[in-house]
Amino acid sequence: MPRQPARSSLRAARDLYLEVTKDPSARPLVVASWHRSMEFEVKPSSLDAPYLDNPDLDSPLARAALPILDRLHEQLADDPVSTMITDRNGVVLSRKVSHQGLTTNLNRVHLAPGHVFAERYVGTNGIGTALASGRPVMIAGTEHYVEALRDFRCAAVPILHPTRRTLLGAFNLTTIREGSDGMLMAFARSVAAQIEAEIAAITSRRERALFQDYMEACSSTRPGPVLALNRDVVMMNEQLSAAVTGPDHYALLDHAREIASHSRLEGTRSIALPSGRVAELKISRCRREDNDAGAVFRVRLIGRPQPTPAISAALAHSNLGLVGSSPHWLRAVADSETAFVAGTWLHLLGEAGVGKRTLIKALHRAHATGRRLEMTEAPLSAAPAVTERWLRDIGQLLVIPSNVLVISDVHLLGDRLRQQLTNLLVQLNGIPIGQLVMTSQPSMVSADDQLDQLCGASVEVPPLRHRFGDIEYLMRFFLRKYRPSGECRFSPDALTMLQHCPWPENVRQLESVIRGLARRPSGQVIHVEDLPPESRVSSNKVLTTIEALERDAILRGLMARHSNVQQTAQDLGISRATMYRKMRRYGIVPSSLT
Repeated sequence: MPRQPARSSLRAARDLYLEVTKDPSARPLVVASWHRSMEFEVKPSSLDAPYLDNPDLDSPLARAALPILDRLHEQLADDPVSTMITDRNGVVLSRKVSHQGLTTNLNRVHLAPGHVFAERYVGTNGIGTALASGRPVMIAGTEHYVEALRDFRCAAVPILHPTRRTLLGAFNLTTIREGSDGMLMAFARSVAAQIEAEIAAITSRRERALFQDYMEACSSTRPGPVLALNRDVVMMNEQLSAAVTGPDHYALLDHAREIASHSRLEGTRSIALPSGRVAELKISRCRREDNDAGAVFRVRLIGRPQPTPAISAALAHSNLGLVGSSPHWLRAVADSETAFVAGTWLHLLGEAGVGKRTLIKALHRAHATGRRLEMTEAPLSAAPAVTERWLRDIGQLLVIPSNVLVISDVHLLGDRLRQQLTNLLVQLNGIPIGQLVMTSQPSMVSADDQLDQLCGASVEVPPLRHRFGDIEYLMRFFLRKYRPSGECRFSPDALTMLQHCPWPENVRQLESVIRGLARRPSGQVIHVEDLPPESRVSSNKVLTTIEALERDAILRGLMARHSNVQQTAQDLGISRATMYRKMRRYGIVPSSLT
């Protein structure tokens, strides 16, 4: 079927609805849906609903809806009516139908679990149009944009979160029997209301479970400060509220939310607060009926707030030539400088790319004039000959008192090599030796780890996402570094987009992006369209080199094709279903690219 120009197609669609639609209020909604379908370049003559493996059946929506659909299935046995539940992206999570003829017809058009019926792919249909418009819709016969769907009558109702009122998905009734559309829509509304009520009940049960665990923690023999939270609620007792205020309060909540978002993270974690204190968090998950209801934190505060932390830290910042003024960063710099100047063995923790090496080099330049800085990394091989040589080199470097030895990424050491290194350092104890600095990524290493205990000071360097106020300063710093003439600046929109990037590889990634922008033969202003693909994603997953290349190829293709997923998939030689999966994996939202 040849494509018509958008204007004539829209005129034809309007003419069609004037003929077949009895309800005047439905005309604008359906015509608007057809217009969107044409903009998405959906082909009316063919149906192409992408397929996703293993749709998420563990979501609050699925857990609430599936039992209701099971009950409806029993009540509607042998009736030519199908009940379906979809997520907010139009992925069919479940379908119930017992009528053989209807089952055959639905399978013919792929209206089955795993397939995506968003308007972007299938055009006007009950599921996609309800999700796109946010309103209950009845799409019947020729109102469907794709010809293969015109045998069906579909009543779909969006399902919203009971408290946040965000879109969770849709409930859909599909039949081939002609009858009262009003009754069909009333039935769909009723079922959707039942599902929303069940979601509210599940949410309430989850919050009650979290509250129960929180109260148990507060009523223990020695409760201390207690915090409990999930995505929807935050609870803290009076002891915590009184003990942690101001910047410490916001820093603690920020870290706790991040920990709570990882359902498998338990144990103990220490967090440096802006005031100079350390919050030791004992984490316990709240699980009920195989669901994660949140996390409860028993908090132990170590140390006392420093009266003027910002002043001493600001001086360290200016003397060392480091960029940043966020409390977390300034405290990490100040604590590291104090330990380094005193000659204390120092353990710097932090995610890859946060600036641990940059901080060490700055400390060496400022306070170790004439002392030799040596850096070594964990050996790549566990072969005895390799590890023995590595340990021997460390011993030879440390016996020179003027040396500063940095052992990077000690978290990569195997248990055996870690113990061997510990034994070596213990043997050197008591003789004049150089200063040791170890770096590693944050982990749940137990507090009694012998290697960690050998260091007199442990400082955690915050990730860039916890230094939101520093991102703009770092961007301007790197722009001046790589474009020293100073004639280049960011537009407000570009600045905002870069500030809201997750930066999973931290400062290292930010510097790489700005370096690339500065070296481009662009004008004086860097606009949004000048930004690289990696600044347009929402995922904070650290990617391998191959994954990053794949992500960038998809992003560049989408931008070149004005966010058209089908054409981009064809250009890349992959199916649209594969394209859809990869977009979800890499946090790519097509609407943010245009």
